[in-house]
Amino acid sequence: MRAFWLSLILTFWAEMGDRTQFVALAYATRYRLRDVLLGIFFAIAALMLLSVAFGRLAGLWLPRGYADALSAICFLAFAVWTLHGDEERSQIREDRRHPILLIGLTFFLAEFGDKTMFTTATLAVTNAWFPVWVGTTSGMLLADGLAVWVGRSLGKQIPEKVVQWIAAGLFFFFGCWYAVQAVAAFH
Repeated sequence: MRAFWLSLILTFWAEMGDRTQFVALAYATRYRLRDVLLGIFFAIAALMLLSVAFGRLAGLWLPRGYADALSAICFLAFAVWTLHGDEERSQIREDRRHPILLIGLTFFLAEFGDKTMFTTATLAVTNAWFPVWVGTTSGMLLADGLAVWVGRSLGKQIPEKVVQWIAAGLFFFFGCWYAVQAVAAFH
């Protein structure tokens, strides 16, 4: 359960203010909520499964101390990346005939190579794959679902910088945690 909750919390906060939240909000204004949530779910589940597979393979080949050191470096880099922000990617042309496919493809491409994908792989190096996969998928669904709800309810009253600092702080904390674990593994 620890891997599930860790994955869920890190992913949830990492996604706050991310471009996919804005994509979710934009699609929710054009399509049925069911189509938006299904498209998001299928894309996220597939992408996180790929990330977990990559992380597990890396975890099998790396000794525990090196895996923890790599995780520490990655999480500290994610903290900086979160504060720096992401560059916007090009939008996909809309198609009203297959909204679930369109939304799913958009999310898959928007998240491919994103810090969430690398976070998932990093967590899977030292944790069981299934709770990491379910946790990161759930965290992203909660964050994107919240974006749709908050966007419809409150507009832009929540400062994006506050959310960015919280997410960066969590990444920094877990980077330090894994650094301590790596030092302990080498002694």
